[in-house]
Amino acid sequence: MQRPLSATEHSFWLYDQAALLNFAITAQIAGEINLNQLEQALEFVQQRHPLLRVGIVLDASGKPWFQEYCAKIPLRIVQRLGEEHWQKEVEQEIAQPFDWRQAPLIRVVLVHSPEISELIVTIHHSIGDALSSVYLLRDILQAVGLTDSDRNILALRSGMEEIIAEKFGNFSNLANPENINPDNWASHIYDSTSVEINRISDNYRVSLLTWSLSPAETTALISRCRQEQTTVHGAICAAFLLAVSEDSGKQFELKCLSPINIRDYLAPLIAEDYGYYASVGMASNSITPDLTLWDIARSLKSQIHQQMTLEKVAETIAPRQAFLTTNPTPSQVKQGFTDAYGYDVFVSNLGRLNIPQQFGNLHLQAIYGPAVSTYMNNAPQIGVATLGDKMFFTYVYLQPETSSAKATQIQQAAMQQLKQAQALKQEYLV
Repeated sequence: MQRPLSATEHSFWLYDQAALLNFAITAQIAGEINLNQLEQALEFVQQRHPLLRVGIVLDASGKPWFQEYCAKIPLRIVQRLGEEHWQKEVEQEIAQPFDWRQAPLIRVVLVHSPEISELIVTIHHSIGDALSSVYLLRDILQAVGLTDSDRNILALRSGMEEIIAEKFGNFSNLANPENINPDNWASHIYDSTSVEINRISDNYRVSLLTWSLSPAETTALISRCRQEQTTVHGAICAAFLLAVSEDSGKQFELKCLSPINIRDYLAPLIAEDYGYYASVGMASNSITPDLTLWDIARSLKSQIHQQMTLEKVAETIAPRQAFLTTNPTPSQVKQGFTDAYGYDVFVSNLGRLNIPQQFGNLHLQAIYGPAVSTYMNNAPQIGVATLGDKMFFTYVYLQPETSSAKATQIQQAAMQQLKQAQALKQEYLV
């Protein structure tokens, strides 16, 4: 099995060589996990999802291709030492690079105890997105807890750009590489046969905060957002922009970057396949005393909504493809992303997850993530997931740029903004 990397997959492969682009999703599970069944479940999901079997190889022209190998998903099992133990494992996992030449580009950690365990999947971003990893965790838990569940195998799909091209035809507006601004996207022949060893990420230590909203708090927040004619995502983005503004004293235009799920646009071909099927939306707002959180949230919602069309996603493809024809270095790719997507807050909200919580004797209590750092700047990187009637948060920050005290201060300020904007009791867990 082989296929070339799509433009986004190719960009992420290069970016990762300049600054790690791993991400992790964590499932917290009540009940005893049979370790033999877990190993068998990992074998099954690797058969089910083709991209969980690949490494990356280069053709004669240096173009990267996914190549299938016979290599099992690495599983590391550690004894659970306490409620916060798994957070340290996530910090370690997303700071540990993958060798893209070696399959698979996924690894799993089980923080294990007889009563409560955390299952952590860490992914090289070129092969998948956060929602894919949620479906993957569901597949694993079904295989462990429901041994008679359906076990169908999925086909290898093209990259999302190729699937979109089938709907829009060829990208006739493909930009001419000669017209790319050399200040942002410098043309340079990159020898991709060697990995850039000195990553920017080597200079930082990844740290993680996690917390959740109770069922009552979650319900109240969702209800108030509906009353205010905005989204939960818009409210969360607004709360963190206000917290960052309060912390820095900045009131000029602040930017929030948000991944956008585009699976519905690619249906029925793409449903719950493992892969990268997302775009990004940028929204901004000045923070001034006359604006309430709800004013900002509605503005952010409107801006992001305008970018949530397949036409808007398609418009970004041609410039990205054209840039890659210049053979950029990993550092130039990272700089290009920074110039295009520099943000003050990054919020990846998976929304309300439509997956079961009971798998035989196993109960899925929580989903945390995505936990990711882009190393673009010293900005909060927030993951949000709603499972059942609770909302779960992760906040990734980089030390020494941001201290634990500073991250906690921003997190608490953002939650306080939400509290003040609604009649919501403050009982979140840090």
